[in-house]
Amino acid sequence: MSGRENDRRYVLIIGAGPAGLFAACELARHGVAPRIVERRMAPHHQARATAIQPAGLELLARAGVLAPFLESSIHVRRTRFYAPGFVPLAISSFNGIDCPHEHQCSLPQWRTEEILTGHLSSFGVSVERGTTVLSIDEDADTLDVRLRGPDGEIEIASFGYVLGAGGAHDVTRHSMLESLQGDTYAGQYIVADIGIKLHHEPEESMVFVSDEGFVLLAPLPGNRWLSFVDLDPYSPVIDQRETPELAQVSALLNRRTGVNAGVSDLAWAAHFVMHKRITRRLSDGRRFLMGDAAHLSSPIAGEGLNSALMDAADIAWKLALVIRGAGLQTLLDAYAIERHLADQHVLEVSDMLHRRALTLAQNRVGAAAPPSDPAQVVALARARAMLDVSYVGSPLVGEHAGLEAAPPIPISGPVPGTRFRDRIRLTGTSHHLLLFGANSLPDFFRRRWHHLVAIENGAVLDAARYGMLRGGALLVRPDGFIGYRLAQADDASITALDAHLASYLAPDRT
Repeated sequence: MSGRENDRRYVLIIGAGPAGLFAACELARHGVAPRIVERRMAPHHQARATAIQPAGLELLARAGVLAPFLESSIHVRRTRFYAPGFVPLAISSFNGIDCPHEHQCSLPQWRTEEILTGHLSSFGVSVERGTTVLSIDEDADTLDVRLRGPDGEIEIASFGYVLGAGGAHDVTRHSMLESLQGDTYAGQYIVADIGIKLHHEPEESMVFVSDEGFVLLAPLPGNRWLSFVDLDPYSPVIDQRETPELAQVSALLNRRTGVNAGVSDLAWAAHFVMHKRITRRLSDGRRFLMGDAAHLSSPIAGEGLNSALMDAADIAWKLALVIRGAGLQTLLDAYAIERHLADQHVLEVSDMLHRRALTLAQNRVGAAAPPSDPAQVVALARARAMLDVSYVGSPLVGEHAGLEAAPPIPISGPVPGTRFRDRIRLTGTSHHLLLFGANSLPDFFRRRWHHLVAIENGAVLDAARYGMLRGGALLVRPDGFIGYRLAQADDASITALDAHLASYLAPDRT
């Protein structure tokens, strides 16, 4: 932590959901204390988004807050698909996805927010509850924000940057004159936090499909379940403000499962429709959109919460470097580029899984059959786990293939812009440069980047896993993605790497 009392004037975070809280935690871990406000006076106690995917668990591990999530959640390793009456159709799992966590963590969103709030307090940062942002106006050098406190008092404060994590109706997005563009899926749905009395295997979720529709049942701690069920196609349009009743939820689940589901103890329920939407701009250079303020995806895939965490992690390390004077504006400009690439991909995967569930309901067995190619099975599982998120095409990634060599040295393995497969082994907040083989670095490079790049021996890793059997180097960014790749650590390659780093970071000029 920088310890400066005026840190809070640099960054305002609007919204204390998962995106806002995780961004605040990560900024604090990177040395910048933000100010975070939330219009609700007290935390909610609703299940909402419950699935943290394997890629999300890696983010939490790097942030130093994984343990309470593992301890508090149900680990979901498989999903079983049934026709009514428990007729088996298919099964999908996370086996073989090349991740330390071959499971989801399933827990209510309120618990996720509770854990993150506690983690944030360990940095000396607390959420200002009951504070509403009324407007955001752009000045020459700052963003002037008008806030109303819990006592009704109006405050006008200036910030260098604003992170909008206020949900689908976020004031930050409105101040940017942006909207969520895309489509709304046909149909109406009910989400509910319930108790049920259905036979089930441990560490599994269930999906029942029939000609009438489907229901997804995900286990939660305390022998509870989160259910997503579609209403009958010819049901009248429901007022979204109406609260579903226990009898309605029970009748729907009994029809979809074909048995008495034993629905009881309705803790929370809501009507909703599903969207596939994303904003045109995720940033204007000083305002940044995260989570539902930036994109909406089908909750069937369980990826919206995880995209929010990824948004937060991505902007945090970049913004912290810029505020500390170690990063250039190009670093912030890359947020919109990288996260639009990633969020658009997540929307496509969510859309594919959403439509697969609907197709299952129309053509059960044939559509339920998993891909026959084992590689396709793993690829689908990795997509569901969000391990295939990529920043390929970003200006912050590149490589030097050793073209001066004769012949050029071939490189295999994961390409720059993709996840570093052992990223949870790299700790701290710096870049990491991993040297493979008998390579050394010139003194000028060490002097220029000692404050931002940790130089390590790659011998502790499996060189074949990264296509580095003939030597070379990998630059891993603070978010655990491969930023640059060298076929060999010779003078030409190190000069190219130096130029790449200097395109978005400030070297030590002393």
